[in-house]
Amino acid sequence: MPKLELKAVQRELEQGVLWPFYWVYGPEKLKSRELLKRIRTAVLGSDAEGASGWGWGEEILEGTEVDSAHVVDAARSLSLGQSVRLVIVRDAHALKNPEQLSELFGPAQKLSELTSVCVCLSKDLDARKKFSKTLIDKAAVIPCEEVVEAQRESWIQYLAKRRNMDLNAAIVTKLYALDPWSLDIVEQELEKYSIAGLTSEVILEDPAAFGGADHFLEKFFRRDLQAALPEVSRFAESPEDSLPLLGLLGWNVRQLAILLSDQVNGTRYSKLNPYVVERFRKWSGKWTLREVLELQKDLSEIDWSMKQTPLLPLGLWGRLVGKYCCL
Repeated sequence: MPKLELKAVQRELEQGVLWPFYWVYGPEKLKSRELLKRIRTAVLGSDAEGASGWGWGEEILEGTEVDSAHVVDAARSLSLGQSVRLVIVRDAHALKNPEQLSELFGPAQKLSELTSVCVCLSKDLDARKKFSKTLIDKAAVIPCEEVVEAQRESWIQYLAKRRNMDLNAAIVTKLYALDPWSLDIVEQELEKYSIAGLTSEVILEDPAAFGGADHFLEKFFRRDLQAALPEVSRFAESPEDSLPLLGLLGWNVRQLAILLSDQVNGTRYSKLNPYVVERFRKWSGKWTLREVLELQKDLSEIDWSMKQTPLLPLGLWGRLVGKYCCL
Protein backbone atom coordinates (compact mmCIF):
# COMPACT_ATOMS: atom_id res chain seq x y z
CA MET A 1 0.00 0.00 0.00
CA PRO A 2 1.18 3.61 -0.48
CA LYS A 3 2.45 5.82 2.33
CA LEU A 4 -0.31 7.16 4.54
CA GLU A 5 -1.16 10.81 5.06
CA LEU A 6 -1.40 12.06 8.63
CA LYS A 7 -5.07 12.98 8.22
CA ALA A 8 -5.91 9.48 6.98
CA VAL A 9 -4.26 7.91 10.02
CA GLN A 10 -6.09 10.30 12.33
CA ARG A 11 -9.43 9.32 10.78
CA GLU A 12 -8.60 5.65 11.32
CA LEU A 13 -7.75 6.30 14.96
CA GLU A 14 -11.03 8.16 15.48
CA GLN A 15 -12.82 5.08 14.14
CA GLY A 16 -10.90 2.78 16.51
CA VAL A 17 -8.84 1.25 13.70
CA LEU A 18 -5.09 0.76 14.22
CA TRP A 19 -2.20 -0.88 12.46
CA PRO A 20 -0.05 -3.37 14.39
CA PHE A 21 3.06 -1.63 13.07
CA TYR A 22 3.74 2.08 12.32
CA TRP A 23 6.89 3.54 10.81
CA VAL A 24 6.86 7.31 11.35
CA TYR A 25 9.71 9.28 9.80
CA GLY A 26 10.78 12.72 8.66
CA PRO A 27 12.22 16.02 9.93
CA GLU A 28 9.04 17.52 11.42
CA LYS A 29 9.28 16.26 14.99
CA LEU A 30 6.12 18.04 16.09
CA LYS A 31 4.06 16.04 13.58
CA SER A 32 5.50 12.74 14.80
CA ARG A 33 4.96 13.68 18.46
CA GLU A 34 1.34 14.59 17.81
CA LEU A 35 0.73 11.33 15.96
CA LEU A 36 2.39 9.29 18.69
CA LYS A 37 0.22 11.01 21.27
CA ARG A 38 -2.93 10.08 19.35
CA ILE A 39 -1.83 6.47 18.91
CA ARG A 40 -0.91 6.21 22.57
CA THR A 41 -4.29 7.54 23.64
CA ALA A 42 -6.07 5.17 21.24
CA VAL A 43 -4.20 2.15 22.63
CA LEU A 44 -3.98 2.99 26.33
CA GLY A 45 -7.11 5.07 26.78
CA SER A 46 -7.97 8.69 27.45
CA ASP A 47 -6.05 8.69 30.74
CA ALA A 48 -2.75 7.90 29.01
CA GLU A 49 -1.82 11.47 28.15
CA GLY A 50 -2.09 12.68 31.72
CA ALA A 51 -0.48 9.65 33.31
CA SER A 52 2.82 10.17 35.10
CA GLY A 53 5.57 7.86 33.90
CA TRP A 54 4.97 4.92 31.60
CA GLY A 55 2.27 2.37 32.27
CA TRP A 56 2.42 -1.42 32.41
CA GLY A 57 1.04 -1.67 28.90
CA GLU A 58 3.85 0.10 27.09
CA GLU A 59 7.61 -0.02 26.64
CA ILE A 60 10.01 2.50 25.13
CA LEU A 61 13.13 1.25 23.38
CA GLU A 62 16.10 3.03 21.84
CA GLY A 63 17.08 1.85 18.37
CA THR A 64 20.72 2.67 19.13
CA GLU A 65 20.73 0.29 22.10
CA VAL A 66 18.64 -2.73 21.02
CA ASP A 67 18.25 -4.86 17.91
CA SER A 68 15.14 -5.82 15.98
CA ALA A 69 14.78 -9.15 17.81
CA HIS A 70 14.45 -7.23 21.08
CA VAL A 71 11.65 -5.14 19.58
CA VAL A 72 9.78 -8.26 18.44
CA ASP A 73 10.16 -9.85 21.88
CA ALA A 74 8.85 -6.69 23.56
CA ALA A 75 5.77 -6.68 21.31
CA ARG A 76 5.12 -10.37 21.96
CA SER A 77 5.45 -10.08 25.75
CA LEU A 78 2.38 -10.28 27.92
CA SER A 79 0.96 -6.94 28.97
CA LEU A 80 0.18 -6.60 32.67
CA GLY A 81 -3.17 -4.93 33.22
CA GLN A 82 -3.50 -3.91 29.57
CA SER A 83 -5.01 -6.04 26.79
CA VAL A 84 -2.94 -4.42 24.01
CA ARG A 85 0.77 -3.75 24.42
CA LEU A 86 2.30 -0.56 23.02
CA VAL A 87 5.98 -0.60 22.01
CA ILE A 88 7.68 2.67 21.01
CA VAL A 89 11.08 2.58 19.30
CA ARG A 90 13.08 5.79 19.07
CA ASP A 91 15.82 6.19 16.42
CA ALA A 92 14.42 3.15 14.64
CA HIS A 93 16.66 3.83 11.62
CA ALA A 94 19.57 2.56 13.76
CA LEU A 95 18.03 -0.90 14.33
CA LYS A 96 20.10 -3.85 13.16
CA ASN A 97 18.49 -6.63 11.12
CA PRO A 98 15.25 -4.70 10.53
CA GLU A 99 13.89 -7.57 8.39
CA GLN A 100 12.95 -9.33 11.63
CA LEU A 101 10.38 -6.60 12.29
CA SER A 102 8.21 -8.02 9.49
CA GLU A 103 6.88 -10.54 12.04
CA LEU A 104 4.88 -7.65 13.50
CA PHE A 105 3.40 -6.44 10.21
CA GLY A 106 -0.27 -6.85 9.41
CA PRO A 107 -3.41 -5.06 8.16
CA ALA A 108 -5.29 -2.35 10.01
CA GLN A 109 -7.79 -3.78 12.48
CA LYS A 110 -10.03 -2.87 15.34
CA LEU A 111 -8.11 -2.43 18.58
CA SER A 112 -9.92 -5.40 20.13
CA GLU A 113 -8.39 -7.68 17.49
CA LEU A 114 -4.78 -6.67 18.22
CA THR A 115 -2.37 -7.88 20.88
CA SER A 116 0.29 -5.22 20.30
CA VAL A 117 0.98 -1.97 18.48
CA CYS A 118 4.55 -1.01 17.60
CA VAL A 119 5.47 2.57 16.66
CA CYS A 120 8.94 3.13 15.19
CA LEU A 121 10.16 6.73 15.08
CA SER A 122 12.85 7.23 12.46
CA LYS A 123 14.68 10.13 10.88
CA ASP A 124 14.24 8.66 7.41
CA LEU A 125 13.19 5.76 5.20
CA ASP A 126 15.72 4.44 2.71
CA ALA A 127 13.49 3.36 -0.19
CA ARG A 128 16.38 1.53 -1.84
CA LYS A 129 16.44 -1.18 0.81
CA LYS A 130 14.43 -4.37 0.36
CA PHE A 131 13.09 -4.00 3.90
CA SER A 132 11.64 -0.57 3.07
CA LYS A 133 9.67 -1.99 0.15
CA THR A 134 8.19 -4.71 2.39
CA LEU A 135 7.47 -2.10 5.06
CA ILE A 136 5.52 0.11 2.64
CA ASP A 137 3.52 -2.87 1.36
CA LYS A 138 2.67 -4.48 4.72
CA ALA A 139 2.68 -1.76 7.39
CA ALA A 140 1.61 1.82 8.05
CA VAL A 141 4.33 4.19 6.81
CA ILE A 142 3.71 7.85 7.64
CA PRO A 143 6.03 10.62 6.42
CA CYS A 144 6.31 13.72 8.60
CA GLU A 145 7.84 15.97 5.99
CA GLU A 146 8.75 19.63 6.13
CA VAL A 147 5.83 22.01 5.76
CA VAL A 148 5.77 23.63 2.32
CA GLU A 149 5.42 27.40 2.23
CA ALA A 150 1.87 27.23 0.87
CA GLN A 151 0.79 25.38 4.06
CA ARG A 152 2.70 27.44 6.62
CA GLU A 153 -0.13 29.84 7.32
CA SER A 154 -2.65 27.12 8.16
CA TRP A 155 -0.17 25.42 10.49
CA ILE A 156 0.63 28.71 12.24
CA GLN A 157 -3.07 29.35 12.80
CA TYR A 158 -3.56 25.77 14.02
CA LEU A 159 -0.74 26.05 16.58
CA ALA A 160 -1.97 29.47 17.71
CA LYS A 161 -5.53 28.20 18.11
CA ARG A 162 -4.30 25.46 20.44
CA ARG A 163 -2.98 28.22 22.69
CA ASN A 164 -6.11 30.38 22.35
CA MET A 165 -4.04 33.04 20.61
CA ASP A 166 -5.55 35.39 18.04
CA LEU A 167 -2.68 36.52 15.80
CA ASN A 168 -2.79 39.63 13.68
CA ALA A 169 -1.50 39.76 10.12
CA ALA A 170 1.89 41.23 11.09
CA ILE A 171 2.88 38.41 13.40
CA VAL A 172 1.60 35.74 11.02
CA THR A 173 3.85 37.26 8.37
CA LYS A 174 6.80 37.24 10.77
CA LEU A 175 6.25 33.60 11.72
CA TYR A 176 5.71 32.70 8.06
CA ALA A 177 9.11 34.17 7.17
CA LEU A 178 11.21 32.55 9.92
CA ASP A 179 14.45 31.10 8.60
CA PRO A 180 15.15 28.32 9.37
CA TRP A 181 11.50 27.26 9.58
CA SER A 182 9.93 24.29 11.33
CA LEU A 183 6.84 23.65 13.41
CA ASP A 184 8.98 23.34 16.53
CA ILE A 185 10.51 26.77 15.89
CA VAL A 186 7.05 28.31 15.37
CA GLU A 187 5.87 26.61 18.56
CA GLN A 188 8.82 28.11 20.46
CA GLU A 189 8.02 31.59 19.17
CA LEU A 190 4.38 31.22 20.19
CA GLU A 191 5.52 30.05 23.61
CA LYS A 192 7.48 33.29 24.03
CA TYR A 193 4.39 35.35 23.23
CA SER A 194 2.28 33.20 25.54
CA ILE A 195 4.70 33.61 28.45
CA ALA A 196 4.65 37.35 27.86
CA GLY A 197 0.87 37.26 28.30
CA LEU A 198 0.08 37.96 24.66
CA THR A 199 -2.88 35.61 24.36
CA SER A 200 -4.99 37.84 22.15
CA GLU A 201 -3.99 40.12 19.29
CA VAL A 202 -0.21 40.51 19.23
CA ILE A 203 1.39 43.85 18.46
CA LEU A 204 4.88 43.58 17.03
CA GLU A 205 6.01 47.15 17.07
CA ASP A 206 6.97 49.55 19.84
CA PRO A 207 7.32 53.10 18.53
CA ALA A 208 9.54 54.04 21.49
CA ALA A 209 12.26 51.49 20.68
CA PHE A 210 13.31 49.19 17.89
CA GLY A 211 11.17 46.12 17.73
CA GLY A 212 9.60 47.37 14.54
CA ALA A 213 11.08 44.97 12.00
CA ASP A 214 7.85 45.15 10.05
CA HIS A 215 7.98 48.95 9.98
CA PHE A 216 11.58 48.95 8.75
CA LEU A 217 10.82 46.44 6.01
CA GLU A 218 7.93 48.56 4.77
CA LYS A 219 10.07 51.69 4.63
CA PHE A 220 13.02 49.89 3.03
CA PHE A 221 11.05 48.17 0.29
CA ARG A 222 9.16 51.41 -0.41
CA ARG A 223 12.70 52.78 -0.94
CA ASP A 224 11.94 55.70 1.36
CA LEU A 225 15.39 56.93 2.41
CA GLN A 226 14.11 59.65 4.75
CA ALA A 227 11.98 57.15 6.68
CA ALA A 228 14.27 54.08 6.59
CA LEU A 229 17.67 55.61 7.41
CA PRO A 230 16.80 56.77 10.97
CA GLU A 231 15.69 53.22 11.82
CA VAL A 232 19.22 51.90 11.24
CA SER A 233 20.64 53.43 14.43
CA ARG A 234 17.95 51.64 16.46
CA PHE A 235 19.00 48.10 15.57
CA ALA A 236 22.42 48.06 13.83
CA GLU A 237 24.51 47.90 17.02
CA SER A 238 22.36 45.16 18.58
CA PRO A 239 23.02 41.62 17.22
CA GLU A 240 19.83 40.44 18.96
CA ASP A 241 17.89 42.75 16.65
CA SER A 242 20.04 42.99 13.51
CA LEU A 243 20.73 39.27 12.88
CA PRO A 244 17.05 38.18 12.97
CA LEU A 245 16.19 41.23 10.87
CA LEU A 246 18.84 40.22 8.34
CA GLY A 247 17.23 36.80 8.02
CA LEU A 248 13.75 38.31 7.69
CA LEU A 249 15.01 40.79 5.11
CA GLY A 250 16.66 37.97 3.15
CA TRP A 251 13.44 35.96 3.04
CA ASN A 252 11.46 38.93 1.78
CA VAL A 253 14.07 39.64 -0.89
CA ARG A 254 13.90 36.02 -2.12
CA GLN A 255 10.11 36.20 -2.39
CA LEU A 256 10.27 39.54 -4.18
CA ALA A 257 12.83 38.12 -6.63
CA ILE A 258 10.53 35.19 -7.44
CA LEU A 259 7.56 37.51 -7.94
CA LEU A 260 9.51 39.85 -10.24
CA SER A 261 10.88 36.87 -12.17
CA ASP A 262 7.29 35.67 -12.69
CA GLN A 263 6.32 39.09 -14.00
CA VAL A 264 9.27 39.18 -16.41
CA ASN A 265 8.98 35.59 -17.66
CA GLY A 266 5.23 35.07 -17.43
CA THR A 267 5.64 32.17 -14.97
CA ARG A 268 3.80 31.30 -11.73
CA TYR A 269 6.43 30.10 -9.26
CA SER A 270 5.54 32.56 -6.52
CA LYS A 271 3.30 31.07 -3.81
CA LEU A 272 2.70 33.91 -1.40
CA ASN A 273 0.11 33.63 1.34
CA PRO A 274 -2.80 36.12 1.48
CA TYR A 275 -1.21 38.11 4.29
CA VAL A 276 1.75 39.21 2.18
CA VAL A 277 0.67 39.01 -1.45
CA GLU A 278 -0.65 42.57 -1.68
CA ARG A 279 2.40 43.97 0.05
CA PHE A 280 4.78 42.27 -2.37
CA ARG A 281 2.78 43.39 -5.36
CA LYS A 282 2.99 46.96 -4.08
CA TRP A 283 6.74 46.70 -3.52
CA SER A 284 7.36 45.07 -6.90
CA GLY A 285 6.45 48.31 -8.67
CA LYS A 286 9.46 50.04 -7.09
CA TRP A 287 12.10 47.39 -7.93
CA THR A 288 13.59 45.73 -10.97
CA LEU A 289 14.68 42.11 -10.98
CA ARG A 290 18.30 43.15 -11.53
CA GLU A 291 18.21 45.39 -8.44
CA VAL A 292 16.72 42.66 -6.25
CA LEU A 293 19.31 40.11 -7.36
CA GLU A 294 22.07 42.61 -6.59
CA LEU A 295 20.46 43.22 -3.18
CA GLN A 296 20.63 39.49 -2.45
CA LYS A 297 24.39 39.57 -3.01
CA ASP A 298 24.80 42.62 -0.77
CA LEU A 299 22.84 40.94 2.04
CA SER A 300 25.13 37.92 1.85
CA GLU A 301 28.13 40.22 2.17
CA ILE A 302 26.59 41.94 5.18
CA ASP A 303 25.93 38.57 6.81
CA TRP A 304 29.55 37.54 6.28
CA SER A 305 30.90 40.91 7.42
CA MET A 306 28.86 40.95 10.63
CA LYS A 307 30.15 37.50 11.61
CA GLN A 308 33.72 37.57 10.31
CA THR A 309 35.07 41.12 10.22
CA PRO A 310 35.38 44.04 12.66
CA LEU A 311 33.58 46.44 10.31
CA LEU A 312 31.13 48.71 12.10
CA PRO A 313 27.58 47.34 11.67
CA LEU A 314 26.13 50.84 11.66
CA GLY A 315 28.17 51.67 8.58
CA LEU A 316 27.23 48.39 6.86
CA TRP A 317 23.51 48.94 7.31
CA GLY A 318 23.73 52.65 6.55
CA ARG A 319 25.44 52.01 3.20
CA LEU A 320 22.86 49.35 2.32
CA VAL A 321 19.92 51.67 3.01
CA GLY A 322 21.63 54.57 1.25
CA LYS A 323 22.33 52.47 -1.84
CA TYR A 324 18.83 51.08 -2.32
CA CYS A 325 16.59 53.77 -0.87
CA CYS A 326 18.09 56.69 -2.73
CA LEU A 327 15.76 57.11 -5.73
